[in-house]
Amino acid sequence: MQLKRLELFGFKSFAKNTVLEFPRSISAVVGPNGSGKSNVADAIRWVLGEQSIKSLRGKKGEDMIFAGSAALPRMQRASAVMVFDNSKQEFPLGFDEVSIGRRVYRDSSNEYLINGSDTRLKDTIELLAKVGFGSTQHHIIGQGEADRILYASPAERREMIEDALGLKIFHLRRSEAQRKLARTEENIKQVQSIQKEIQPHLKFLKSQADKFKIASELRENLKKELVEYLSKKLGMTEEKSKKIAGEKEKPAAELRKFESEIASLRKKIARGDKIGRHDNIEEKSVEENLKKIRDEEMSSLRELGRIEGIIGAEERAQKARAGEVISKNDAEKMIKTIDEELDKILKIDILDDVLTALKHLKTVLKSFLNNLVSERREEVNIDEKKKELASLKAKIERLAMESKELAGKYGAEIARARKEAEETRQDEKRVYQLELEAGKVKDALRSIELEEEKVKLLKEEYEREVEESENYLDKDISVSDAFSSTSDAEASRKKVERIKVRLEEAGGIDPTVIKEYSDVSARDEYLSRELTDMEESKEKLEEMMDELEEKLIGDFKTGIYKINVEFQKFFEMMFGGGSASMEVIKRDKRKKVPAESLEDIQTGPPDFEYVGGEEGVDIIVDLPRKKIKSLDTLSGGERALTSIALLFAMSAVNPPPFLVLDETDAALDEANSQRYAKMLENLSKQTQLILITHNRNTMKCAGILYGVTMGSDGISKLLSIKFEEAGALVS
Repeated sequence: MQLKRLELFGFKSFAKNTVLEFPRSISAVVGPNGSGKSNVADAIRWVLGEQSIKSLRGKKGEDMIFAGSAALPRMQRASAVMVFDNSKQEFPLGFDEVSIGRRVYRDSSNEYLINGSDTRLKDTIELLAKVGFGSTQHHIIGQGEADRILYASPAERREMIEDALGLKIFHLRRSEAQRKLARTEENIKQVQSIQKEIQPHLKFLKSQADKFKIASELRENLKKELVEYLSKKLGMTEEKSKKIAGEKEKPAAELRKFESEIASLRKKIARGDKIGRHDNIEEKSVEENLKKIRDEEMSSLRELGRIEGIIGAEERAQKARAGEVISKNDAEKMIKTIDEELDKILKIDILDDVLTALKHLKTVLKSFLNNLVSERREEVNIDEKKKELASLKAKIERLAMESKELAGKYGAEIARARKEAEETRQDEKRVYQLELEAGKVKDALRSIELEEEKVKLLKEEYEREVEESENYLDKDISVSDAFSSTSDAEASRKKVERIKVRLEEAGGIDPTVIKEYSDVSARDEYLSRELTDMEESKEKLEEMMDELEEKLIGDFKTGIYKINVEFQKFFEMMFGGGSASMEVIKRDKRKKVPAESLEDIQTGPPDFEYVGGEEGVDIIVDLPRKKIKSLDTLSGGERALTSIALLFAMSAVNPPPFLVLDETDAALDEANSQRYAKMLENLSKQTQLILITHNRNTMKCAGILYGVTMGSDGISKLLSIKFEEAGALVS
């Protein structure tokens, strides 16, 4: 998870809308004193839920808002938004970007935002705790706070380390479990008190209900007969329903089969259409290539005739120049022979264009025969022309082979397209036949559905009778085995009606008393169940708290061990030796025992009672070449180096999403500054760093540099440099 950018508007000296992008693992903010660069760290701390205005270098909430200047009036609100890359879903939100924002108004009222939606501070803190942002904000070291963890008490130091190890979420869960446990215990007391109150009234109602025993027996008889009647009617209804379902099963299966086959054929037809369109494209491509090759072959044949003519003419010219004159009879014989060969070629009938060219060649030869004269010609290189002639013949042979192959492929494509078209027509015919069959089956199903509607009406009548008789029923109705016919069910119904008449004549049962008794009894049972559930919940909460406590203790001890390993490495790197470690300490808590009499007060010192203890963390250092083991005897630079080593060790064990360091290198000399910069480069491989610094060595390791300036208008402005782009530009 990476912090992509910080958006400020009206926050302290950043009056205008300002956006700081953090595309590199190390980003540095520099600028002269008083320019507002530390306001960047304050904005991050403020967005993450900081409630101490003093920690933000203010006295009240409106101090976070731009107070105005000669060039710009004061603003009525300030806002800051941090945008995180959530592509790996570290935040449990379904967004690739998660923005967390905060606004403050002149009346010091605050608004908290998650992705632009209003939320509570609690929601923001819980969301941040899930990704390792704790309330101690150990990952933001403000100006002058480099050794804050050293000045902290053991208990505060433990809280910082727990935040660094990502254990804050377990504290939140334990606190929530404690609140639930307290509420559960209070609810148990209330339920027990209510049960005690209703017991006398429950006993009175029970005695009243017993007085109606005789009428109740008659009522029970009515229940029995009602159950019998309704079970018979239910059995009759279900039998008809099963019969219809059996009749419907076969045509429904046939219809599904027809519809499935129709759907399959339609998909096949659609797929064939798609493939056909693609084949048409391929067929056109083959046809175009065939035409192109044949055109080229014709052109080559023309060129072949021209070159052969040139070679023959040149040979004759050379003989003439050598004093050898060809007789007219010999020339006539040669041309006659060529003419006969051309006649053979014309009978082959390969291409129309080739025939035209050959006919033209024949005409030229005849013209040559009629106009044969001995002329002086310009010399031609016969060897080159013969080579050109051989190359052209090879080309014509190759083009002839390609033409033949493409012609075969074109014919095969045409045949396959015809076959697929015929298959598609057969499939469409089959679809039509299947739709006719499916229509017949649907007609049969409609008749069965009419019978289903009749059974449905019968079921509704049954349900209505059950609803009307629910005051008499106390169990579910099941199908009667004694059912035989509709007349049997009708006889049972008449018997039920007669019993109802007798019950009305007897006066019935007082519904108010019985209902009240039933309600109070049900309430007592409900309270008993609730009491049992709450006691079980209490046990589960106590078990969960024990598990969370065990988890906290185990993870904390493991984390302390890992931090100590890294702490020693960084400490040796910073000091060139020595040792440093943390150890868990426990301080007892005691309270004063009150005196029971005047005699107790007069005798001896007061007594104290042990009430447990709290764990904290102590830091032990041993500098090389010095006999110093107490933190109080360290110099300012040594305290800064020790604090930096511990901070980097915590970040190496459980890398936070980002780390903000505000001039933590201010007290370092040149040599330690170089070590510090090297440690920053190593740490940036695990976590994103945002540095506010004046140190040149620290600036060198940054990937992007923001310069903060402030003019006479009192407004902070940004200038940014990306070192990679600047280096490329210089080179």
